[in-house]
Amino acid sequence: MVLLESGETPIRSGRTIVHTQAGPRPGTLTLTNVAIVFESTGAPPPPGDGWGPGGGPSNNEYRIGLWRVRQASGAKGPNGPVLQVNLLARVLYLQVDDIPGWAAALTEAQAHAPPPPAEVQARRAMKRGGPAPPTRCSYCGRLSPAGSTKCTSCGAPF
Repeated sequence: MVLLESGETPIRSGRTIVHTQAGPRPGTLTLTNVAIVFESTGAPPPPGDGWGPGGGPSNNEYRIGLWRVRQASGAKGPNGPVLQVNLLARVLYLQVDDIPGWAAALTEAQAHAPPPPAEVQARRAMKRGGPAPPTRCSYCGRLSPAGSTKCTSCGAPF
């Protein structure tokens, strides 16, 4: 069962197989108004496949924020039809029931998803000549101004 964050609501859920370079990974796919969540029932997806770090009650929950989704559509996969989800820099291949229904739900959720986190927007602005982004504290999670040597909230060093 997916642990929902504050303000997060489930939209759709079902069994899936995530196709990775290291082989298929069975589990449950849940679409929320904020993220795509994969709960692994076997081996986790390999690092670098686009999924965030494991979390949740048994460390088997992997998330991708909807702000990273660019497109979802049906495609030919290694073992038949799959849902192809194009991210910013990766492509996911998900074997699900009702591919058109999942693609439509993902497209609709992505269109109404919250914007990227503030630090992502700041990095994008910096690439266009804007100011440096703030630094997120790994201890308390709060943001401090760019160039800070310690967290302005808790004092932890960067």
